[in-house]
Amino acid sequence: MSTQAVGGISLEAVLSRLLRAKEQEIPEIVGQLPEHQRADLAVFCYGRGHLQEIGFAIAATCELPALMQAAPSNAAGNALFAQSRRRPKQVQRPAAGSRARITLAKSASGNSDLARIIASLANDDMAECQPA
Repeated sequence: MSTQAVGGISLEAVLSRLLRAKEQEIPEIVGQLPEHQRADLAVFCYGRGHLQEIGFAIAATCELPALMQAAPSNAAGNALFAQSRRRPKQVQRPAAGSRARITLAKSASGNSDLARIIASLANDDMAECQPA
């Protein structure tokens, strides 16, 4: 996935907003992205434990063919599509003090640039939480 600007907004800015957003805000945030980029982002987020709910919310904005193309297999794309439509609409995200485990390993699909951006944003968030 490219980290270039989309509609004048960088992918880094989109990711930053996603990490801070409430679940109901996610469709509006990713709505400016082309569907193939939304599908790539959904697959990327779904593959990381701490971003899985964001991945589901993004996948819910995508059609099945886009998710199947973005996923490592048709079965994976189909499963992500089905799960994104089956899940409850209001999922509680962890409270500020109970951070989920962060998984930022380089993905087989070549999204290392995206992983680097998310790691940078996570590090920024961690620095803000540290006492001065």
